[in-house]
Amino acid sequence: MALLIGVYTTRAGQTSTYWAVSLAWALSDRRSVTLVDCDMEGGTVADLLYLRTDDRSLANCVGDRPARPAELEEQAVAVPHRPSLRVVPGLRGSYGFEISDCLRRVGPAMTGMGGDVVIADLGHPLAHPGLRSPRTSAEAICSVFQRVFVGLRDEPALVARSITVLRAARPPHGEIVICRQRSRQLHREIAATIERELPDLPIRDGVWHWDDRGAARMADGGAPLTLNGVVAELRL
Repeated sequence: MALLIGVYTTRAGQTSTYWAVSLAWALSDRRSVTLVDCDMEGGTVADLLYLRTDDRSLANCVGDRPARPAELEEQAVAVPHRPSLRVVPGLRGSYGFEISDCLRRVGPAMTGMGGDVVIADLGHPLAHPGLRSPRTSAEAICSVFQRVFVGLRDEPALVARSITVLRAARPPHGEIVICRQRSRQLHREIAATIERELPDLPIRDGVWHWDDRGAARMADGGAPLTLNGVVAELRL
């Protein structure tokens, strides 16, 4: 069975898509990887990689019954120049379900997919208008994915908000990846605060350094950011 990895943030704009795409790119250097766009507010993975989707989408697998692995496989799009990476494009033109409802429909299919790794970009599933229960969403995510990474930028105001969200959701497991863009001193202080306030969620520090120029190049040309040492650091 493939290793299932979920990637999310606590609010829009905290780099879940950049992080998920770059992680998938790094892992697909030596493994077969499927990246599934499960952002229920509308996915941008295919756009970021400049992929032609031909109407293939996760939406085609969201019905009255759980999708089968073969149905999800049929929606995958090959990534040029990266033969070991495929993408299941996300929703377009409409909002989707709460993540718990989505995973009830496509979680079993992801569990049964072939290949070495399945990565899902989950957007910011624990804090959006109309969310019934952050706790239910967190439990649904952790029931499907063996590894869950929560991306946070090291901006004090965003970190304070993220701590509040994660306290309310109380995810059964997860690992925090801090997207570093501030000074080392401030970064250390923020990491110490997160460790104190969220002791059950370990920090995988040193993995992700936010690069504005690299992000701009990725947006302009579809070339994912380089995550040096990420495979070893995350023991994937």
